[in-house]
Amino acid sequence: MQRLFERIWQWLKNLLGLEKTQSNRRGKKIDGDMPQNLSDTDYEFLFSQLLEGVAHGWHEGRILKFFQKLGEQGKQKYWIAWLERFGAKVLASAAPNQQLAARMMRLGELAQSFPDIEQIGQTSYAIGRKIYTRNAGDAIWEYDGADAGTSASPSNPPPQTQAGVEIENAPATGENLETMTIEQLLVRLQNDSALAAQMSEQLGIETTDPQTIVERLIESFGTAQQELDTQKPPDTIEGWFNRGLQQANLGDLEGAIASWENALALNPNLAQAWHNRGSALAHLGRLEEAIASYNKAVELNPNDIQVWNARAYALYNLRRWEEAIICWDKVIELQPNSHETWYNRGCALENWGRVEAAIASFRKALEIQPDFELAKSKLNQLQDNK
Repeated sequence: MQRLFERIWQWLKNLLGLEKTQSNRRGKKIDGDMPQNLSDTDYEFLFSQLLEGVAHGWHEGRILKFFQKLGEQGKQKYWIAWLERFGAKVLASAAPNQQLAARMMRLGELAQSFPDIEQIGQTSYAIGRKIYTRNAGDAIWEYDGADAGTSASPSNPPPQTQAGVEIENAPATGENLETMTIEQLLVRLQNDSALAAQMSEQLGIETTDPQTIVERLIESFGTAQQELDTQKPPDTIEGWFNRGLQQANLGDLEGAIASWENALALNPNLAQAWHNRGSALAHLGRLEEAIASYNKAVELNPNDIQVWNARAYALYNLRRWEEAIICWDKVIELQPNSHETWYNRGCALENWGRVEAAIASFRKALEIQPDFELAKSKLNQLQDNK
């Protein structure tokens, strides 16, 4: 049953873009730990000043000095506690807050240089990524076995992003999973009507009653797991391939990888299995292995846009900017009017230091999609900096 609860939480995490923050990982109790002379409003005001500084190019030392000037109120434990509450408030809002997400992730990247503020940065980055990824696009698993030419998107996991840059429609990478009791899920559903409505739609039921949702969720996972557990081990390529899909959709990515490897042992030229194996490895944060798997997939199917995209995201997160750009150039060759790809290419160019080329790429994204707010924001930022 515990394994089932972990998979329920995996599904919720994929659905909502949830991940653990550093203070949650430590299991530290934070209630009542805040200085009495600073309210949440005070912290929010100070944080907005800090993020403005980050947006205007503050370096690591300037950020450290910001916290040092606050004295006792600048200690990590207080800021982590407040950030937890601030993050919950922002995530409860329907507003996208993409600029806030980008600045919080950039703060996370800068703060990691100093142990005195490193955990503040880690918490800020985690929350910023949650804010961004709840609006991210679907990951892609390829379906239908060895003769398939189509793909589908069974889940909505969070993307991986580079701090300070919003990457459009990126696939997920792994984080430590958090377990949630049924009681905790019930409380969350009771306090979050939007979540209840989203889960109700996902499960195909008409009611948003929390108890009914939880019962149906457990029933659905239990049924799917039971069906999988009672199946005989496959003896065909298609059987192993489809078993991997079932395992992936239940959150058992290690099992899915093993199944796709069994399929590949029978047919090393199965491009879809190499693609899916790479995606599962990326979900688990094993990016170098994921790239090797994507390499095999594009070798076998050079015109698979989804694999080129996935390979680009993995390279981007390893800060291998030039290689990521080459992948997105290939996507553009296959799909010239993809405004998301032009935008992602611009982000990589900016990080690589090629600002003029990045500006041109963002302009191309806006030429294709004039109301693309992410590209507008990045273009304005780069032009203002010039």
